[in-house]
Amino acid sequence: MQSSTVVDNSALDLLLSLEKLNAIRAIDAQFARFIHQQCLLSHHDASLELRQQADHIALLSGLVSYEFGRGHICLRLNELNIHEILSLPFWTRQYPELISRFADVLSQLQSINWLTLVEKYTAQSDALIGLAQINQASLQPLPLPLPLVLEQDRLYLTRYWHYESRVAYGFMARAKTLSIEPNAFAAMKQSLDELFSRDYHYLWDGLQSGEHVSLIERQRLVCEMLDVVQTDGLDWNRIDAVVTQAQQVEQLNELDRLVPLSVCLNWQKVAAAVALTRQFSVISGGPGTGKTTTVAKLLAALITQSQQRLVSQQSSSQASSTKQAPIIKLVAPTGKAAARLTESIGLAIEQLPVSDEIKAMMPAHSSTIHRLLGARPNTVEYKYNQSNRLHLDILVVDEASMVDLPMMFRLLQALPSHARLILLGDKDQLASVEAGAILGDICQFTSLGYQAEFSHILADLTGYQALVDADAPKSNEIADSLCMLQKSYRFHARSGIGQLAKAINAGSAKQVEKVWQQGFEDIHLHVIKTPLSSSHSLTDDSLESLDLVQAQSSLCQMMTDSYLPYCQQLNQSVNSDSCSVIQGDLFAPFDMPTKAMMEQKAQAVLKAFSQARLLCAVREGEFGVESMNQLVEGSLARNKLINPVENELWYVGRPVMISQNDSALGLHNGDIGICLLDESDETPRLRVFFEVPDGRIKGVLPSRVPKHELAFAMTIHKSQGSEFAHTVMLLPNKMNQILTRELIYTGVTRAKSRLDLFANPAILAQGVSVKTLRSSGLSDKLIKYIPK
Repeated sequence: MQSSTVVDNSALDLLLSLEKLNAIRAIDAQFARFIHQQCLLSHHDASLELRQQADHIALLSGLVSYEFGRGHICLRLNELNIHEILSLPFWTRQYPELISRFADVLSQLQSINWLTLVEKYTAQSDALIGLAQINQASLQPLPLPLPLVLEQDRLYLTRYWHYESRVAYGFMARAKTLSIEPNAFAAMKQSLDELFSRDYHYLWDGLQSGEHVSLIERQRLVCEMLDVVQTDGLDWNRIDAVVTQAQQVEQLNELDRLVPLSVCLNWQKVAAAVALTRQFSVISGGPGTGKTTTVAKLLAALITQSQQRLVSQQSSSQASSTKQAPIIKLVAPTGKAAARLTESIGLAIEQLPVSDEIKAMMPAHSSTIHRLLGARPNTVEYKYNQSNRLHLDILVVDEASMVDLPMMFRLLQALPSHARLILLGDKDQLASVEAGAILGDICQFTSLGYQAEFSHILADLTGYQALVDADAPKSNEIADSLCMLQKSYRFHARSGIGQLAKAINAGSAKQVEKVWQQGFEDIHLHVIKTPLSSSHSLTDDSLESLDLVQAQSSLCQMMTDSYLPYCQQLNQSVNSDSCSVIQGDLFAPFDMPTKAMMEQKAQAVLKAFSQARLLCAVREGEFGVESMNQLVEGSLARNKLINPVENELWYVGRPVMISQNDSALGLHNGDIGICLLDESDETPRLRVFFEVPDGRIKGVLPSRVPKHELAFAMTIHKSQGSEFAHTVMLLPNKMNQILTRELIYTGVTRAKSRLDLFANPAILAQGVSVKTLRSSGLSDKLIKYIPK
């Protein structure tokens, strides 16, 4: 069959040859071969023209599949560059004879108008590509179950075209501004003012630090702390008098009158106002911008709003009933991200200026999206879907940049029509591992700004007149659903981590270099030599370049030091009398502790392990996760901080990361577990302890732990949703296509207090300059869909 359908030196033959080199996946080549066979199935004596057409359609099919594997939802025919997509310049250098063999074919392919070719092909009765338009009708199934869809110049796998269409429709159906009664609007404004009232303690602390001694410095501090954006017209002499003469923090309240809200702009309050006025909203911001704090205050406002509505309904009907809070669910893509959300939302709720009654109605725990939807073992189907909707009123999705297109589709299908959907995330982080970049696509609308009518609504709700833009062009309901948090409360001006993240985001290698040269105490660059050169671009001669052996040795020593508190925690035993952890020998005899006490120890060990981590950009090679895990494990063993048993996989202190979901055990991809001796058993045995999203500890026998890997080091991709006090980050010593601005930014922003980066500055600069662009039609659909 193959010899009769594959023309030697054809485009399909090129794909099959690249498959043998592992340049493309087997499924890409086999899908192309399948389409080629189907195109010729009803043509026993196909003409040369038909065979060429089949060859070209097969090539496009293989490219769609290949691009999908790289995260793209579709193939853009108007921008099609086969040499670039298949990295042919690279393969030419590696295998010049292969590319020269296909020179004529490649030359012919360059002259083809691919969009015209596919449009002409779709008109055939036996075409394998359906034609779709962006409107409500395109949400209906195609007449035939065809494998591919053409929409404008975008060629899709049919399933993913359907996912994208439904997701766009789901967002737009919820994006319209809600109708709010005047009394409810006034109550909403009051609630926002109370929740986002000024806290002068931060200004007071800044003044007491003694660093702001000049008038200009005090003005800058007032503007920063009070979010002043319009300084004209303010009486700075009187403001400065209040600031300098205040003897206690309460005396700063006079600034409420001198610095009115109309000249300020707190983006957290704006984000809450946006979310209060619509069913769909997106809050994006970098690390430390207060996304969790914002959503906690938003949820408090929504609960207050629902209680006021209930009271109003009761008084009008003279009925009495128990107050019922809206059903709120918090979710994240991974167990680790969900556990961190549980912890951070709990801290945020404690600090809210609301009654205990309101706090009691707020969600205390979060879960993974898989758990919320009711993942079923050994199937891709979920308990909750379009036919069996979730029972909730408000859904908050954290780390939304990690959510791929199929999962967002399933989430929207399962949402009840009345429910609010709030997405939180950092648009500049890595997109999902699977195809799509939903958060990035949505946040493109930020540049449009708020529409004039909506900007007035926001100004009335928040008091911030700077939001009003009477000349704003009519844009889009999605643009009105967004808010970008722009102020970092974690990284101050003296934070190298914050400055480095900002420079990376700007895509400026020169800015990145300047940050390193400023001598920040919380960031350190360890220069690695490249295979071709030992020189580096930084002018700081104190930075010694490390070769491979030196870099690995330095890394191992640093991680040994960083993991020391964790290893010390392993050797803590439990005092069964006081239920507290004390220093002792893990294997020394003692009264048998209870299960709760063992879980307490496991939680302490997990917390200690989460304080530091080695992040690698790549998985394989000398600077990859697999190699570094072995090296760090060996270094800890040589220093007698852990004690691996010869010929045994499991030992006390072995950290693992789950790499395959197990719904039956409630463990998911990315979950971190630590192997400990379970001293609460009559016969102590090894168990692997995990912290699940609701904060509980789960112990699993090693034999039952699903597919996993060692976790002393992890990829930057896997670190999403996590934060570490000390982050050590390692980039390869030669350029790799995985090195992008988003990857480096994500790794840097995992660090809370200290970052050590092992990299060659030239490689770092190249990576910063490469911005990830994933092809999709989502933003185009969000512009053109007009749901009824």
